[in-house]
Amino acid sequence: MRRAKKEGRFMGIAPKGYVNKITEDGRKYIALYEPEAKIMRWAFEKLAEGGLSQAEMLRMAIQKGLNTSRNNFWSALKNPVYCGKIYVPKNKDEEGYFVQGQHDPLISESLFKKVQDVITRKKPLHATTIASLDELPLRGFLACPRCGKTLTGSSSKGKTQYYFYYHCTSACGYRKSTTMLNKEFLKDINKYKPIIGMERFIKILSNTTIKNGCLAKMTFENKFYLKLLF
Repeated sequence: MRRAKKEGRFMGIAPKGYVNKITEDGRKYIALYEPEAKIMRWAFEKLAEGGLSQAEMLRMAIQKGLNTSRNNFWSALKNPVYCGKIYVPKNKDEEGYFVQGQHDPLISESLFKKVQDVITRKKPLHATTIASLDELPLRGFLACPRCGKTLTGSSSKGKTQYYFYYHCTSACGYRKSTTMLNKEFLKDINKYKPIIGMERFIKILSNTTIKNGCLAKMTFENKFYLKLLF
């Protein structure tokens, strides 16, 4: 088995996204296995972006069809096999080292390193998540009414479904249902609907502000609309 590992062959039960196979001459190897491989690749890419808790990451992977447990899932994300590396363990006077595997890598080595940085917190997670879950659109944008810190969000599993909450990152214990806060936010923001006929201008103004940070590049026509609005 040690000789096989030195040759770059994976020995043992194939990790998620791979399947064990045997060549005609009896040599064991692993090959990519769909759709598990696609889901695991997505998990690596999503985790490298940051901003998701371990529970949310696992829940989303399971919803996509991955059959795994929490411990197995997180152990898999630390496995260098996915970037094409095989670890040869220490033996007597020989130190442990990695070799290039004979199997097809699921992800690049650079992506694997990014994920390890996120897992070990060497790379800070985004303070504000732009690509958020549908149930948590305001996560990272709300301030705690008790201590003023930014509210995060997560889910908890009930008997039949998941329940989502916005909660504080401090020890103040503030926690509210996302259903209630999302509803209140929509109710409040509907007060600021644009005047009929001004929708096109509002869109142009928003895009200009986001791209340039000011109104310096607005056309004469847009500035004219701005005077009408105010």
